[in-house]
Amino acid sequence: MNLIKKLFTAVLFLSIVSACTTMNSVPLSNYTVFTEDLRRDLEAANIDLAKVQFFNDKAINIRREVSDPNDIKVNPEGQITMSNGKSIQTINVLPFTPGVSLGSGNGTLHVSWDDTQQDTKGMQFNLSGQNYFLDVLPNNKFEYKERTFDLQGGNGARLFVKKDLLKQVKNSRETLKGRKVGQ
Repeated sequence: MNLIKKLFTAVLFLSIVSACTTMNSVPLSNYTVFTEDLRRDLEAANIDLAKVQFFNDKAINIRREVSDPNDIKVNPEGQITMSNGKSIQTINVLPFTPGVSLGSGNGTLHVSWDDTQQDTKGMQFNLSGQNYFLDVLPNNKFEYKERTFDLQGGNGARLFVKKDLLKQVKNSRETLKGRKVGQ
Protein backbone atom coordinates (compact mmCIF):
# COMPACT_ATOMS: atom_id res chain seq x y z
CA MET A 1 0.00 0.00 0.00
CA ASN A 2 2.88 2.37 0.81
CA LEU A 3 4.32 1.85 -2.70
CA ILE A 4 0.96 2.75 -4.26
CA LYS A 5 0.82 6.01 -2.26
CA LYS A 6 4.34 6.95 -3.39
CA LEU A 7 3.52 6.12 -7.00
CA PHE A 8 0.28 8.10 -6.85
CA THR A 9 2.10 11.08 -5.28
CA ALA A 10 4.81 10.97 -7.97
CA VAL A 11 2.23 10.84 -10.80
CA LEU A 12 0.24 13.68 -9.24
CA PHE A 13 3.38 15.82 -8.85
CA LEU A 14 4.42 15.23 -12.47
CA SER A 15 0.92 16.06 -13.68
CA ILE A 16 0.89 19.35 -11.79
CA VAL A 17 4.36 20.33 -13.05
CA SER A 18 3.37 19.38 -16.61
CA ALA A 19 0.16 21.42 -16.41
CA CYS A 20 2.02 24.49 -15.11
CA THR A 21 4.64 24.40 -17.84
CA THR A 22 2.04 23.85 -20.54
CA MET A 23 0.03 26.92 -19.53
CA ASN A 24 3.10 29.19 -19.64
CA SER A 25 4.67 27.88 -22.82
CA VAL A 26 4.14 29.45 -26.21
CA PRO A 27 3.46 27.07 -29.11
CA LEU A 28 6.21 28.13 -31.53
CA SER A 29 4.58 26.01 -34.21
CA ASN A 30 1.89 28.72 -34.51
CA TYR A 31 4.42 31.47 -35.30
CA THR A 32 6.98 32.30 -37.95
CA VAL A 33 9.77 34.85 -38.11
CA PHE A 34 8.80 38.10 -39.82
CA THR A 35 11.31 38.37 -42.67
CA GLU A 36 12.05 40.96 -45.34
CA ASP A 37 10.65 38.55 -47.96
CA LEU A 38 7.38 38.28 -46.03
CA ARG A 39 7.27 42.08 -45.73
CA ARG A 40 7.68 42.44 -49.51
CA ASP A 41 4.97 39.83 -50.11
CA LEU A 42 2.55 41.67 -47.79
CA GLU A 43 3.27 45.00 -49.43
CA ALA A 44 2.83 43.43 -52.90
CA ALA A 45 -0.56 42.08 -51.74
CA ASN A 46 -1.48 45.61 -50.53
CA ILE A 47 -1.67 44.49 -46.89
CA ASP A 48 -0.86 47.44 -44.63
CA LEU A 49 1.72 46.57 -41.95
CA ALA A 50 -0.43 48.44 -39.42
CA LYS A 51 -2.98 45.61 -39.82
CA VAL A 52 -0.43 42.88 -39.06
CA GLN A 53 -0.26 41.45 -35.53
CA PHE A 54 3.41 41.28 -34.48
CA PHE A 55 4.99 39.35 -31.60
CA ASN A 56 8.42 39.50 -29.93
CA ASP A 57 10.32 36.23 -29.45
CA LYS A 58 12.26 37.26 -26.31
CA ALA A 59 11.41 39.15 -23.16
CA ILE A 60 12.32 42.82 -23.50
CA ASN A 61 13.27 44.48 -20.20
CA ILE A 62 14.33 48.12 -20.03
CA ARG A 63 15.15 50.25 -17.01
CA ARG A 64 16.12 53.81 -16.26
CA GLU A 65 17.06 55.75 -13.15
CA VAL A 66 16.20 59.40 -12.69
CA SER A 67 17.62 61.69 -10.03
CA ASP A 68 14.61 64.02 -9.99
CA PRO A 69 11.50 62.11 -8.83
CA ASN A 70 9.28 64.78 -10.44
CA ASP A 71 10.67 63.87 -13.88
CA ILE A 72 8.99 60.51 -14.04
CA LYS A 73 5.28 59.83 -14.33
CA VAL A 74 3.35 56.74 -13.37
CA ASN A 75 1.83 54.94 -16.34
CA PRO A 76 0.05 51.62 -16.63
CA GLU A 77 2.74 50.00 -18.78
CA GLY A 78 5.66 50.36 -16.35
CA GLN A 79 6.50 49.81 -12.75
CA ILE A 80 7.97 52.76 -10.85
CA THR A 81 9.64 52.50 -7.47
CA MET A 82 11.75 54.74 -5.21
CA SER A 83 15.21 53.45 -4.30
CA ASN A 84 17.92 55.49 -2.54
CA GLY A 85 16.22 58.75 -3.48
CA LYS A 86 16.08 57.87 -7.16
CA SER A 87 13.12 57.01 -9.33
CA ILE A 88 13.49 53.71 -11.15
CA GLN A 89 11.25 52.94 -14.12
CA THR A 90 11.16 49.39 -15.40
CA ILE A 91 9.24 48.29 -18.50
CA ASN A 92 8.83 44.61 -19.38
CA VAL A 93 7.44 43.04 -22.54
CA LEU A 94 6.95 39.30 -22.10
CA PRO A 95 7.77 36.92 -24.98
CA PHE A 96 5.06 36.67 -27.65
CA THR A 97 3.18 39.75 -26.47
CA PRO A 98 1.00 41.10 -29.31
CA GLY A 99 2.15 44.39 -30.82
CA VAL A 100 1.23 46.68 -33.72
CA SER A 101 3.30 48.58 -36.23
CA LEU A 102 3.20 52.35 -35.77
CA GLY A 103 5.42 53.07 -38.73
CA SER A 104 8.06 51.71 -41.02
CA GLY A 105 10.92 52.85 -43.16
CA ASN A 106 13.50 51.28 -45.39
CA GLY A 107 14.79 48.40 -43.26
CA THR A 108 13.00 49.49 -40.06
CA LEU A 109 9.75 48.80 -38.25
CA HIS A 110 8.41 50.58 -35.16
CA VAL A 111 6.25 48.26 -33.04
CA SER A 112 4.26 49.19 -29.94
CA TRP A 113 3.08 46.89 -27.14
CA ASP A 114 1.59 49.75 -25.11
CA ASP A 115 -2.08 48.99 -24.50
CA THR A 116 -2.70 52.53 -23.20
CA GLN A 117 -2.30 53.96 -26.72
CA GLN A 118 0.20 56.53 -25.35
CA ASP A 119 3.14 55.17 -27.33
CA THR A 120 3.36 57.11 -30.59
CA LYS A 121 6.68 55.80 -31.93
CA GLY A 122 7.05 52.21 -30.69
CA MET A 123 10.23 50.22 -30.29
CA GLN A 124 12.47 50.18 -33.34
CA PHE A 125 13.41 46.94 -35.09
CA ASN A 126 16.11 47.00 -37.78
CA LEU A 127 16.58 44.66 -40.70
CA SER A 128 19.69 42.50 -40.42
CA GLY A 129 19.96 39.79 -43.03
CA GLN A 130 16.37 38.68 -43.52
CA ASN A 131 15.13 39.28 -39.94
CA TYR A 132 14.06 42.34 -37.95
CA PHE A 133 15.94 42.69 -34.65
CA LEU A 134 15.39 45.07 -31.73
CA ASP A 135 17.48 48.24 -32.22
CA VAL A 136 20.00 48.40 -29.39
CA LEU A 137 22.39 51.34 -29.02
CA PRO A 138 26.02 50.95 -27.91
CA ASN A 139 26.56 49.97 -24.25
CA ASN A 140 23.13 48.27 -24.20
CA LYS A 141 21.27 51.58 -24.23
CA PHE A 142 17.76 51.72 -25.66
CA GLU A 143 15.61 54.63 -26.85
CA TYR A 144 11.93 54.48 -25.93
CA LYS A 145 9.42 57.33 -25.73
CA GLU A 146 12.22 59.82 -26.35
CA ARG A 147 14.10 58.65 -23.25
CA THR A 148 17.22 56.54 -22.86
CA PHE A 149 16.91 53.27 -20.96
CA ASP A 150 19.36 50.51 -20.06
CA LEU A 151 18.49 47.27 -21.84
CA GLN A 152 18.31 44.61 -19.12
CA GLY A 153 17.12 41.83 -21.44
CA GLY A 154 15.96 41.38 -25.00
CA ASN A 155 19.12 41.90 -27.02
CA GLY A 156 18.58 39.94 -30.23
CA ALA A 157 14.77 39.96 -29.94
CA ARG A 158 13.11 39.37 -33.32
CA LEU A 159 9.67 40.02 -34.74
CA PHE A 160 7.32 37.11 -35.34
CA VAL A 161 3.84 36.78 -36.86
CA LYS A 162 1.23 34.05 -36.66
CA LYS A 163 1.48 31.48 -39.42
CA ASP A 164 -2.14 32.04 -40.49
CA LEU A 165 -0.99 35.42 -41.85
CA LEU A 166 0.84 33.51 -44.58
CA LYS A 167 -2.53 32.28 -45.90
CA GLN A 168 -3.43 35.88 -46.79
CA VAL A 169 -0.45 36.19 -49.14
CA LYS A 170 -0.67 34.54 -52.52
CA ASN A 171 2.84 33.65 -53.47
CA SER A 172 3.73 33.01 -57.09
CA ARG A 173 7.38 32.28 -57.80
CA GLU A 174 9.09 30.70 -60.72
CA THR A 175 12.64 30.23 -61.88
CA LEU A 176 13.42 31.02 -65.48
CA LYS A 177 15.88 28.60 -67.13
CA GLY A 178 17.25 31.07 -69.63
CA ARG A 179 16.90 31.57 -73.35
CA LYS A 180 19.43 30.85 -76.06
CA VAL A 181 19.87 32.66 -79.35
CA GLY A 182 18.00 30.99 -82.25
CA GLN A 183 15.38 29.26 -80.10
